Amino acid sequence: MFDLSEKLKRPINSIDLLIKINSFLLIYITFFTTKIPFDPANYSDIFGGETTDIKNQVVYLFLFFSSLIILYKRYDKISSLIKSEIFLSIFVLICLISAIWSDYHLLSIKRSFQLLVVFLIIVEALVNIDSSILLKQLKVVVSAYLFLNLYAGRFVPAATDPIFQTWRGIEIQKNHLAQTSIYCLLSAVVFFSFDKRLMQRLYDVLLIFVSVFLIYKAHSSTAILVLAMILFVGLIFQVESIFSRFGFGRSFIVLMGLFILGFALIFLIFSSEIFSLIPGYFGKDMTLSGRSDIWKFVWNDIEKRFLFGYGFATYWIMGSSRLEVFADIFEGFQVNQAHNGFIEIVLQLGVVGAVLFTILLIAYGYRMFRVNNNLAILIFISILTLNYTESALFKVGFGVTTFYFMAAYLKLSLFYYKINVVTHNKENYPNDYVNVKL
Repeated sequence: MFDLSEKLKRPINSIDLLIKINSFLLIYITFFTTKIPFDPANYSDIFGGETTDIKNQVVYLFLFFSSLIILYKRYDKISSLIKSEIFLSIFVLICLISAIWSDYHLLSIKRSFQLLVVFLIIVEALVNIDSSILLKQLKVVVSAYLFLNLYAGRFVPAATDPIFQTWRGIEIQKNHLAQTSIYCLLSAVVFFSFDKRLMQRLYDVLLIFVSVFLIYKAHSSTAILVLAMILFVGLIFQVESIFSRFGFGRSFIVLMGLFILGFALIFLIFSSEIFSLIPGYFGKDMTLSGRSDIWKFVWNDIEKRFLFGYGFATYWIMGSSRLEVFADIFEGFQVNQAHNGFIEIVLQLGVVGAVLFTILLIAYGYRMFRVNNNLAILIFISILTLNYTESALFKVGFGVTTFYFMAAYLKLSLFYYKINVVTHNKENYPNDYVNVKL
């Protein structure tokens, strides 16, 4: 019979425990943030001004100082991944030092500091903790997020978006719910691929259906487009697995991709009016609900600070004269992002940041094909699609896309550079262990 008291008497690796606490806390605040759900203060006049979130500061400070302890204790393996991922490390560093030329130095430091903390926690977790443990943590949080939003959307009046009258769940608006549900869907697919037991897989399928249902109830056209692409790419992978038995699965996929690209180019040249119908199927016009107009005005400001940009996360400062100009142009609509993550990078970090960001995307694409990981491809396609009409990537506050990009990118790097998870024992790390006595 299982004896709990005997288990508690075993020595505990205190550093591994701290890493697990950090990773779970980061996953939790990625999905739930530190805001109180359904608090009217979160929704009334959300563009009124910049405020200080004390809860947010406490959580990130705890994560930062605890990550420094972990870095000190496990420097060798952690530093090996950071050095191997020099471009991502430099990108995070550029975000930090961009506060120097930002018009809002302190605010830029605070927001880039959060990005640094996310980077450190993910690196430390990936090289110190077994993947199965991290997936269990993710499954707990994803399950809580999905079922809480399912309940809220059905029974809580405040979970309805007051502008669009669609579900927003515990989020501030419907697009946030839809985007996070996309990542819940991708997570459930990952769970399904790793789980072996029938009941576990049935539960993963349930998570997939709940994710799709929330995306549908949020009525976010971008998320629905991403969902369609996930289904299409998943179908291609299934076809590939069939042809792989005959030894030419990947070649077949390449030929299919070239065929689709060629077919699209022919229509673009000779029947371009057909493409104008596509946005309508997703509730958009040719301006993508005014996004193309925003992009045009944003590019005018990019040209003024083309080399280094306006500083990380400090262009869209509530109450600034820039937003007042946008409000005048767009008839009172309060623009608070470029609605394109790629343009947003250039706006914040200039051509320097854009070049580094492009290198990251190229490195991700190259490694995911070298490692031959279909799940990494699904995540990559989803991130790029979401980032086209929303400023999703390398965004703080609502950082679910940033979390998934960094986690997938760094996990690919572990496979690519063949960096193994650290195996710790009491002989090698005696100071990491403490004895627990009842």
